Amino acid sequence: MGATKRMSNGEAKVIGPHPSTLRVSAPYITQSAVEKRLQPAGLDAQERSIQEAREDSVRLQGVTWLDQVRRSLQLPVKTFTTACVYYHKFRLAHHTLDYAWADAAAASLLTSCKNEDTLKKSRDILAAAYNLKQASGHEQVGADDAIFEGPSRVVIGLERLVLESGAFDFRSRSPHHTLVKVSKSLRQSEDLRNTSQLAWTILTDLHRTFAVLKQTSATLALASLELAAHFMAASSDNNTCSVRDDLQMLNLDKWHTTREEVMETLLDALDLYTHHTTSTILGTKYSLDDFLRIRLALNKECSESSLPRFTVVQPPPSPDNVNGSSSSTLRVSNGHPTPVSPPQGGMQAPQPTNGNGPNLPPTPEGGGTLRFMLDPVRATDERTRVNSYYTEEWEEYEEEIEVPIPRARSRSRDRDRRRDAPIDRPERDRAGGRPPRDYDDRRGTRDSPRGHGIDRAIERDRDRTRTGDRDRDRDRRYDDRRDDRDRDRRYDDRRDRDRYRDRRDYEDRRRPRDER
Repeated sequence: MGATKRMSNGEAKVIGPHPSTLRVSAPYITQSAVEKRLQPAGLDAQERSIQEAREDSVRLQGVTWLDQVRRSLQLPVKTFTTACVYYHKFRLAHHTLDYAWADAAAASLLTSCKNEDTLKKSRDILAAAYNLKQASGHEQVGADDAIFEGPSRVVIGLERLVLESGAFDFRSRSPHHTLVKVSKSLRQSEDLRNTSQLAWTILTDLHRTFAVLKQTSATLALASLELAAHFMAASSDNNTCSVRDDLQMLNLDKWHTTREEVMETLLDALDLYTHHTTSTILGTKYSLDDFLRIRLALNKECSESSLPRFTVVQPPPSPDNVNGSSSSTLRVSNGHPTPVSPPQGGMQAPQPTNGNGPNLPPTPEGGGTLRFMLDPVRATDERTRVNSYYTEEWEEYEEEIEVPIPRARSRSRDRDRRRDAPIDRPERDRAGGRPPRDYDDRRGTRDSPRGHGIDRAIERDRDRTRTGDRDRDRDRRYDDRRDDRDRDRRYDDRRDRDRYRDRRDYEDRRRPRDER
């Protein structure tokens, strides 16, 4: 909504264009935000458990599809990790959208190929996925086959939603490169080489969880190295590993992480290996007892160090999604604090899809132009500048006004006033009020809307009014005749006076001059 102007009646009138909708990229989110998006409100424990199982199944199937297709196309691991991030963000933003998870995975892989400069067409991705299902080589088809015409349009349509769910944030993390840097910073040994190779596989499996959206690349690399060291110690005879001791002495501040974040990532990886063993790369190579033994050791450390299961961080201040506001901002405390966390992912309402892809409006739900920003500080400054034009300053005053008390009205005065009022009211009759007297008299008692309930007092007042009018007319006519007689009498007096004056002048002229 655009700017508003207060009218004289107090209502706000929209003037000017919409200031646009601003959305800030959120590369990291918390566990509470993930649960809030995937689990609708109002579900009981059983329904929540079913919803979680369904979401885990769709997530794991999509990541497995990405892993198989990227190996078939011989794409690097950085393309796979970026595609997993896009796929997770898309699932969080549009988890209720009616689409096939394979189409969403293909759109995520297509976007990742463009981002990582490993260009592949949508037909190439769909052809590779189709050929993986064929048992013999002669049944495989090429990318230019006509069967990929419709699915290709669907994937291209979903690509726009993938970009919007990621807020057009093309910054890639490359956690495997960070793993190599962390390994080089440790003391070189034979155990380090084997542990690093195992950590590479664990880090790839971590992209099947939401840990890649919650933690940084350094945290993921350190957690993968530590879990690989636990696996190496479990497979050794003396249950020791030099890499595990080196990691305990490592300064985590150098890598801008904490022990709580590393512990949360370790527990997420163990949950994946424990509950979804067959859906991982490394899960089938170790027994369930090894996973449980490592889990018990980590739980003991959490209890002794009072480490929470999920870390809670305070995000930096950032703007809301919309510049300005739907109504004029008042500088009055209303009890609703301004949110300081940036919007996490896409906030568009999901819509059903048709045969050609999702049918979503090009503009956001708030109206105006949808704009994306990567720098939250710049977005905050812009929103502050825009809000300065939408702020209304109000001053409250207390004023005492003396209200006169109306005097009691007597019935006799009201009766006299009604008697003097005119009978004919054409304006009221034309406005749809009571019809005139003649019309009421022509209708019978049966046709009258009042029926037998006519107010007798009103009829008496009307008769009294008509009698008074006749008396006043008679008196007025008598007064008029008396005025006419007086006027004629005065005129005759003046005429006699003038006649006498003229006669006297005539006699004076005829009299001799000496007599005058």
